[in-house]
Amino acid sequence: MTKKEMNELADIIVDKLLTTYIREQSQWYTTSSLKDQVSSIFNKGERKDTEAELLGELAKLMTQMNIYMEDEEYEKCAKIKRKIDIINKKLGK
Repeated sequence: MTKKEMNELADIIVDKLLTTYIREQSQWYTTSSLKDQVSSIFNKGERKDTEAELLGELAKLMTQMNIYMEDEEYEKCAKIKRKIDIINKKLGK
């Protein structure tokens, strides 16, 4: 992956993260019941991953994979790649 491709990917991830964050914040401020909003966040660990969380995890994993590639730790790259594939499936890519 070239630096240009990494920068393009980073721009896409940041754009999606910000879009999702702004959407969630606007919903937060328009929600009539703060108690309902808070309880939905802390619903005993049954919360599903949001797109923003998945994209954040994807960005973290891709950064780790690039570091491992530079250090020629290909076994670790393979493990990271499997995790990236799982997240991409969840994102529908």
